[in-house]
Amino acid sequence: MTSDAEKVVRRRNPDRTKRRLLQAAIRLFSEKGYHGVSVDEIVAKAKSNKRMVYHYYGSKNDIYLAALMEVLGRLESTEFQAVVAKGRADQQLRDLLLAYFRFLDANPEFYRLVLWENLEHGRHMARSATKLSKNPFMERFRVIIEEGVRQGIFRPPADIKHLLVNFMGLCFIYYSNYYSLEISLGLDMKSQRGREMRVTQVIDLAFHGLLAK
Repeated sequence: MTSDAEKVVRRRNPDRTKRRLLQAAIRLFSEKGYHGVSVDEIVAKAKSNKRMVYHYYGSKNDIYLAALMEVLGRLESTEFQAVVAKGRADQQLRDLLLAYFRFLDANPEFYRLVLWENLEHGRHMARSATKLSKNPFMERFRVIIEEGVRQGIFRPPADIKHLLVNFMGLCFIYYSNYYSLEISLGLDMKSQRGREMRVTQVIDLAFHGLLAK
């Protein structure tokens, strides 16, 4: 006869299985891209079976999209938390840059999946364009910039969305071009001192170009 404890374990297993499949998919797709990974590899890494992929996600396309949405969701949460605190607008943007660097350091799957998806012309991401367009961080970012302009801290940007891209790009290139920067420019990409120099340089460039005279 099955005990109550065993029944609880069985009820929890489906959630754990689904999560293991997703984590395996994130790891593999970030390493090899969409076309370099098979469903068989995902289930082998997750120690599951093929039927579970189709049961929980529907198809390889669907589990890839779930993996992509998972890592993008991590970024949205990190950035939003970084700018939601009260304080001067310029300090909040400094906090945002620091948070983005820390996020990229801790989430290599994010920038690898983003790079792979751009090689795919964003075709998977386009399937969730509506979800991606609803970005609470973007609205908070807009408020901070507008407040900074009113306070005389910032000069008005030509376009808020392009400004966000500029901030992200200054950080992201250190990860998207990690090896080529290390080899071609001899940058110190591994040490703590090298990481601190990236942050210092980006903040200096961003704020001396953005702060009002």
